[in-house]
Amino acid sequence: MAPVRKKKRTDSKPKAAKKEIEEATAQIRSLEKEVQESKKNLNDIVKIVAFCENEHPEVIYAAINSLQRIFVDFLKKGQLQKVKENPNADGAEKAKFVVSTWLRDHYIQYYNHLLKLLSHKEPTLQVTALNLLLDFTAKETTVTGVFPNFLYYKIVETLANNENFNGGLQSSLMEKYLNYYDDLRYYFLKDLAKVFSTELTRSTDKSKLVANGFAILEQLRTMPTDESEIDEFWTDEPKVDESDAEKKPLLLQLQAHRKVFSDCWIAFLRLPLTTDIYKKVLVMMHKKIIVHLPQPTLLMDFLTDSYNAGGAISLLALNGLFTLIHEHNLDYPDFYKKLYALLDRNVLHVKYRSRFFRLLDLFLSSTHLSSSLVAAFVKRLARLSLSAPPAGIIIIIPIIYNLLKRHPSTMVLIHRGPDDQVETAEADPYCFSEADPLESNAMQSSLWEIETLKDHYFPNVSSLAKIFSEKFNKPSYNLEDFLDHTYTTLISAELGRKVKKTPALAIEGSQQLFNEDDVYSSLWTLA
Repeated sequence: MAPVRKKKRTDSKPKAAKKEIEEATAQIRSLEKEVQESKKNLNDIVKIVAFCENEHPEVIYAAINSLQRIFVDFLKKGQLQKVKENPNADGAEKAKFVVSTWLRDHYIQYYNHLLKLLSHKEPTLQVTALNLLLDFTAKETTVTGVFPNFLYYKIVETLANNENFNGGLQSSLMEKYLNYYDDLRYYFLKDLAKVFSTELTRSTDKSKLVANGFAILEQLRTMPTDESEIDEFWTDEPKVDESDAEKKPLLLQLQAHRKVFSDCWIAFLRLPLTTDIYKKVLVMMHKKIIVHLPQPTLLMDFLTDSYNAGGAISLLALNGLFTLIHEHNLDYPDFYKKLYALLDRNVLHVKYRSRFFRLLDLFLSSTHLSSSLVAAFVKRLARLSLSAPPAGIIIIIPIIYNLLKRHPSTMVLIHRGPDDQVETAEADPYCFSEADPLESNAMQSSLWEIETLKDHYFPNVSSLAKIFSEKFNKPSYNLEDFLDHTYTTLISAELGRKVKKTPALAIEGSQQLFNEDDVYSSLWTLA
């Protein structure tokens, strides 16, 4: 067989385009050199700026880096600062003012080109533009001694509304800058809150703003928890006045960092969130948001509205709301009534089932809860177990067992005498449809539902149910062992079980369809 010839690798760019790129980059280098050699050639800056609109990314890359070197040089010399015109100045001073103003205007023009490149389809140009913009931020601070927030705000605004906020740009922004430098994160959050508030008043589509804003806030993971952690700065570190050491600059104060974080999140939550982002916010609420807020109660309205929304939103709002109640003294008198209402058949089939039951066990862990309230939850869980899938029942039984052990006064539910037993479900004094758990008559009922589970077709369920017939000397169940079961895990466990004894799959074959004493036996005989 003849050897297969490899196809000759072709250059992705036509020779004409490649030559055009080489000529353009060479021209850029030449123009840059002329500008650096003499101020007489300043007009060459305009020619280099024109290359920023080139169709080839390589040419744009060369142009923006060339301009960066040029303008940084002028910036260090103090020639890009905005100056006021002196009407009494002589000819030399007026000429100096004209040149300075001209340079400043073209610097801003170049800066705006970099902002546009943040939305470019080429990821390399996006990241390069971001690096150059933030480099100018540092250089401006060094020259003026003041953080140039009027320019930095434009970066924040552009990124927040970026139509092409891709992974490379996101990663560079978060990992290289915002999750590393305290000053950049502080001013970014401060400006982003302003962007959110400003855009909220405009009648424009906010889907990109919401998506980009959440992508940034979600990935913040270095919020300081102590002032000693505020120690990394992209620009010059703020100086503390030795004569008044107690009065620190805002950038060095923990409360200031927490305030801009809070303002940013509160402004974001006022935007029209998509359902998906709404859920993600609620999932991270108690661990990543509340802990960094100086006033967590500002989230009260958002969380109570979420809790009252129903469905999965209510389930996900539980953790954040309970944190406000338990740790920040939020008064929510109907919390347990609403929690009781969430216990319906749907909760056994939702994606967040494990999360909900983990929280339910936590919410009912207090020994100060009334027996009537706990009994209502026990009965509701027991009633739901009758129509629940096996994986759901395997969660419910340990929860009921733990609740009975934790609240001994509810043991009456399994210790009813023969005369108090419920004959039929209709005769059960417990009212499943009653919205108020304290009015459900649960304490007058019994756990007959658990008795029915002893005959469940799934052996794991029937075995668990039999625990209520034994003495209550077994330790409380570790709920984590039961939360993540599904049909798949249950079947896999059964299929993976070692069989100690071969089961009888058949008996000796019969030669008859009917017994000998059956009247039909004479009519049917197997050959």
